[in-house]
Amino acid sequence: MDQPYSLWADWLSKFHTWPEPIQALWLVAVPLTVLGLTWLVLRGLREIIRLSRGERGHSGWRGHGAWRGHLVYGVYQDPQGRWMVYWHGRAPQAVDWENPPPELIGRGTVVQGVFRRPENG
Repeated sequence: MDQPYSLWADWLSKFHTWPEPIQALWLVAVPLTVLGLTWLVLRGLREIIRLSRGERGHSGWRGHGAWRGHLVYGVYQDPQGRWMVYWHGRAPQAVDWENPPPELIGRGTVVQGVFRRPENG
């Protein structure tokens, strides 16, 4: 009686005929692939659990659930389209396009293209 075809037995019989460097690559590649897939699945599960708990955080940097430190200086555009300057410890102020603060100017000259007025309409 003939034995049924076994993919595993066929691969194993061919494995023994391959050169030793190829065999070594298979012996290293398979466990590394399994380890990598396990890591990806566990990372995905961790993110799913984190989101299901309602946790929010900055996912750009690994290990930082919240921003650290204080924003010392920043320029941003508010919902009304005004450009606002924020200094630590002060209230945000709208940018005066006629007389911008020296911090936005640079070394005494306004570089073309740095300041763009909000487009109207």
